[in-house]
Amino acid sequence: MLNSWKDELEGFMASARERTPTELINGIRDIGVAMGHEAGEALLDSHPELFAYRPMLTRAFIEMVHAQDVAEIRQMLELKHPTSFGQIAAEETTIGVMSSKDAYKRLDEVFEHVDFSRCTRAVMVGCGGRPFTMFRICDQTPVPEIVGLDIVPEAVETANILAAKLGYVRMRAEFRNGRDYDYRGAQLVYIASMVSPKAAVVSRVADTAPPDLQLVLWEPYSLARLWSERAEETLDPRLEVVGRTRVSRNMTRDVFVRFRPGAAGRGSAC
Repeated sequence: MLNSWKDELEGFMASARERTPTELINGIRDIGVAMGHEAGEALLDSHPELFAYRPMLTRAFIEMVHAQDVAEIRQMLELKHPTSFGQIAAEETTIGVMSSKDAYKRLDEVFEHVDFSRCTRAVMVGCGGRPFTMFRICDQTPVPEIVGLDIVPEAVETANILAAKLGYVRMRAEFRNGRDYDYRGAQLVYIASMVSPKAAVVSRVADTAPPDLQLVLWEPYSLARLWSERAEETLDPRLEVVGRTRVSRNMTRDVFVRFRPGAAGRGSAC
């Protein structure tokens, strides 16, 4: 059965250059859903040569997200009477794999696992220009400092403009690389799915974060591993997985990580 799915995937990829980024990513997503998440995992584990598609698919995914960012951010900035991101987020999209509203609501399970009650600083690595995770944390918690990091200057600028437009005074984006950032004082770190090299960022978090760290990894599952790195399998030995959400239709899930007892880095809470 796996060989027939492999044939279907390779047949689809044979016409990849004739498809838009959205058609390409959504088409693979649909194949992954049809075969089932566990079958997708088994297919990639038994046929690692399929990862040769990753460079092409990573570029396509990034192009798709950028196009969605440009379209939806423009609409938000044109609003005369802006309100919270959750209220104005687009409910449908013809560009990406999920709408801004779905991306915002996707975090429901995260709030079932993360304790925000004593969190004074949250850091989002790979925030992007449409930082829905940061907006959701700001909307639902009293965390006084929410910092987004991104290595794309335009994304940082746009995220800050959008936050100011919508009145999110507790959050800001910085042009910083997660591999070099000092996570001291950050009780929560959330690492986005497209961060790369993700394992190196996780190790930097382990080097500098305080003992009470709560780390959340937005991880690919099944065929989404063809355009996104997974850090869980090569997790820094000082860390351990303590929970996971369900795998979504978009073949991702959140993985919750903490320090192993006695293994915390050198960071300290502020």
